[in-house]
Amino acid sequence: MRYLDEVTFIKESSDSHYDPDLGEWVEKQPTKTIFSANITDIGTDRSVKVFGDIKQGAKVMRMMPLFVMPEYDYIEFDNKKWALTTYRNPSERNTFILQEVNK
Repeated sequence: MRYLDEVTFIKESSDSHYDPDLGEWVEKQPTKTIFSANITDIGTDRSVKVFGDIKQGAKVMRMMPLFVMPEYDYIEFDNKKWALTTYRNPSERNTFILQEVNK
């Protein structure tokens, strides 16, 4: 299996706050962790099992063995934001089912 796709796990900063002197919200930089992955479209059978119907925009992301999942709020791939729907770890191969979310 080839791990040619680049995915970014993003954790929003907890230091973001409202600055009363400026009168605006100050957004701190999020923490980004980049990994290589194998990403494919979800099959129709699995889509029906996971979602109850066929979902457009769902992907299967497979990570390398010994992958350690960082703390994250969402995943970016292909200039889109993704949320974790299901996670499995068969034979030490981390498999994620992702669903595209609106930014």
